[in-house]
Order: sequence, then structure tokens, then C-alpha cells
Amino acid sequence: MPDARTTPADSLIALVAKGDRRAFDTLYESSSARLNALCLSILKDRREAEEVLEEAYVAIWKEAPRQADSGLSPMAWLVTQARDRAMGRRAALSGVAAPDGWAVGLLRGAYLEGLDYAQLGRRHGLSADEARHGLHEELEHLSGHAADEGVSFAAAEQALGLRPSSGGVDAAQVAEWQERLARLANELTPVMAPARARQRIREQLGHGAAPLSVDPLERRPWWRRPMGIIAILLVAVAAWYVWLR
Repeated sequence: MPDARTTPADSLIALVAKGDRRAFDTLYESSSARLNALCLSILKDRREAEEVLEEAYVAIWKEAPRQADSGLSPMAWLVTQARDRAMGRRAALSGVAAPDGWAVGLLRGAYLEGLDYAQLGRRHGLSADEARHGLHEELEHLSGHAADEGVSFAAAEQALGLRPSSGGVDAAQVAEWQERLARLANELTPVMAPARARQRIREQLGHGAAPLSVDPLERRPWWRRPMGIIAILLVAVAAWYVWLR
């Protein structure tokens, strides 16, 4: 199996695109904690985040052949796969409110927590229009360009999920913003996903337990471990010997 610590994400995704299950397992090991942390940050619910993480990796397996055409670096592509689905789940849930407390920044609240302008405004004691204006200033700073120098706020808002996808926005500019914004996920502390999530991903893709017959994250009863099996066999042989006597 490729080593998750040394194999670049682009190499792993290229192998996954060819149907390499071992590379997919390695990619999961190296990236799932970061993606799970992002899903948790947006959804605030471990079960919901776990389900979205599963959906994201099923999509990663199926869409890996198209990663190179996305315009995103491998890690930004992985982050975007998870975030888009977390945002979709968040929009479908009822009663999901912005957390209490003062946020560290409009941009972090919008990207890492999926807050809209009204929610950002409530958090910061601003109107929705004031929150929008403040976020645009942050976007200008992030892009390194002033608004009159071609900052595409529409593309940035679409990448943030603050504007519906439409044909009037340049897809290449949206991809550029997704690339920039994906770096914010590095601020989150990785959170290891439950072992059951990994197994369900395998089952959905028809991988079963392959390529590993045993998930290293799951504990087995002693009698199913190698030493336990040997002990049972030794006892059986001894009992057979005693019976023959």
C-alpha cells in the first residue's frame, strides 16, 4: 500500500482515477481527518458530519478522473468536495442557527461555518448589507487586488455558497477562489472520523473490506486475533490428545 506520509495527493488521486483501491485507502487515511474537521465546523453535529464525509469520499472515488480538469490543486479539490456537500446538507437542515459568541472573522465564519450574510451580521452586530461590505473588503485583501482592478465578488460569493451557481459567473474565477479559500481549512484541528465511516464508504463502493481484510482502526475480540486463533488451535490439539489417551 502507498505510504500516506510520503505519497503526494496528486499521485494518489491519479491512481484512484484508475480504480486503485489501495491508493483510495491511503488517500482516505491522509485526508479524512482534515475533511471531517471541516464538515464538523459547518454542521456542528457529528452524525451529520460523518454522513457527509461518507458522501464526499464516495464522490471522490467516482469523480477522481475529472480532478485534473477541475482547475484546483489536489488538496483544494478534496476540501471543496467535502465543503460543497456539507453546505448542501446544512441548507437542507431546519433550525441550524449560527453559534453564539464573537467570530474571529467574517471570512472564516462564511467559509468554515457556512454562515450567510444575515447570520454573519447577527454574530457581529451588523446588518446583512454591512456584513456583505465587510466580507468584500476581506476578499479584496485575500485576492491582493482592489475592487476596481477586477476582483470578482460574484465568483467569490459563489465559491462561498453565498450566491447560487449561475452561467453568468466565470467558472475559472470560481475555481481560483475555491483554491484560495480551501487554505482556510488548514486552520482547523484535524478530527479523526469513526472507523464505521470508512467501512460504509467501502460498502457503498462495493469494495467490501478490500484492500485490507481488517480495518486497523477497529478492535477485534481476542479470539479473532492471530494469537487468539493459535491459542484455540493449541487447546483443541491438547484436548484431542487427551481424548485419544
